[in-house]
Amino acid sequence: MITDTISNIRKTTSTTNVNDVKTFIQNICSALEKKLVIKDALESILILNTADTKQFAVYLTEFVEGMKQSLAAKYDKERDIKERLKSLPFKPQDKMFTSLFGCGKQCPFCGAACDAGGKEHAVHFTNIHRPQGLNSVKFIPTNKLVTNICSSDVTSNLLFIHPLVTGEDGHPYKDYRKYYPDWKIDGDPSIKASDYWKYVMATFNETIAKDTDVLPADIPEDWKTLTPGDAMKSLKEAFNMK
Repeated sequence: MITDTISNIRKTTSTTNVNDVKTFIQNICSALEKKLVIKDALESILILNTADTKQFAVYLTEFVEGMKQSLAAKYDKERDIKERLKSLPFKPQDKMFTSLFGCGKQCPFCGAACDAGGKEHAVHFTNIHRPQGLNSVKFIPTNKLVTNICSSDVTSNLLFIHPLVTGEDGHPYKDYRKYYPDWKIDGDPSIKASDYWKYVMATFNETIAKDTDVLPADIPEDWKTLTPGDAMKSLKEAFNMK
């Protein structure tokens, strides 16, 4: 762009002003003023008013071409993806993880991660709730792990207790937003746990119970028949994977 402008100005410069470098430079500045920010203080150059314009144009063109090649070489050198990523003002992997895995908040009952994506949201939600026993929730007074999921519990008459939030008294699941106002759980008694989470709960029921010092959940018979293949199929369907 710059070298083309220099060439055009050189061709159109009057032969009577062949040595008028000042006019030549001013013409270049005028032609490029909408494309480049050019410093006003050009006195140190404009004093070369007796120089040969054509020769000056040749020198200027060679200088611009050299600078162009130097910048291109520098850019190519810095194109290494690792170096360019290091030079960014943020960590790309953090941006990606935040976008893909959300804000990091978990459902207060089942522990499923928020699906809102990113961090710029006021209300948390998750598309797939899981058996609450996976989050060590137990029935009182049986002390058995729970297989219920949140979507059905918030439409029921069941009570929940969270000593750090509600104290020792039970409170209706349907009133959960009184204690967790930043969470939205869509109530639907017809929604069941996915085959993936059923398989996980059935497989690790005994382990979770032992680790949390409670009794194993009463696992429904159909959960026990699920295979790793069923679990994987369910997981792929949930994330629209073929």
